[in-house]
Amino acid sequence: MQKECVSRQPEVGARALTQGVKIGDVGISKRNSTGAKAFTLAEVLLTLAIIGVVAALTIPAVVTKVTKDQYVTGLKKAHNTIKSVEQKARQEYGDIENWDWSAGSASPDPTAQFEKYFLPYFDVLKNCGATEDKGCFPEGVTGLNGDSWANLNNTSHYKIITSDGMSWVYMKSGNSASLAVRGWFFVDVNGLKGPNRVGRDIFQFAIFPSNLGIKPGCSYDNEGILMPTSSINGRCNTSTDGSCCAAKVLAEGTMNY
Repeated sequence: MQKECVSRQPEVGARALTQGVKIGDVGISKRNSTGAKAFTLAEVLLTLAIIGVVAALTIPAVVTKVTKDQYVTGLKKAHNTIKSVEQKARQEYGDIENWDWSAGSASPDPTAQFEKYFLPYFDVLKNCGATEDKGCFPEGVTGLNGDSWANLNNTSHYKIITSDGMSWVYMKSGNSASLAVRGWFFVDVNGLKGPNRVGRDIFQFAIFPSNLGIKPGCSYDNEGILMPTSSINGRCNTSTDGSCCAAKVLAEGTMNY
């Protein structure tokens, strides 16, 4: 039976030729098995090119949004951390206005205050202290506008890395007679990783001597007066240093700049 099947194949081809059917019409080079027309190579390449262009336009935007969402999540976590530290310190030492802020003036050694009132309540992975050790906070920090920002790796700033990988800096400011902010916390929510930019992965918090306690930078002015939204927005955009972005992001729950 196999021989019979083989011997009939030439007959099929001959019959097709005598009936005026082209060999190409019998195959699938132009049509698929259901008779529908297949895509040509040019059409496939054009489709791939269009997909590539769309991907090139949309993927960066998606990646940027995901990255911003990670920064927002990090800031919220940092805010919860610093408020927890404040609460525990208040439980042990009372209101912030009654703490000992007498050591020094505008740029004092922050060690005594930080190690007494704050350090015990952080989950510390690495402690660089008030030294020039560069292992706890990134170098080359820039503002949101790309301009060079202050160097925090000096003896006026106490630096630690917590177990979640965040980098923290404490700077003491003012004294017991001052009504202004008593100090500042700076946090890089992804540690030593980039972009190391204020308003993106770096944010600041102010320490008030009143019942305000620790607040996101610029949510209140240095005298403890509530800042208007317009003033906060004016210092949290890509043409500024981004120093007020903690207040903006925590108020809005997103990073829309």
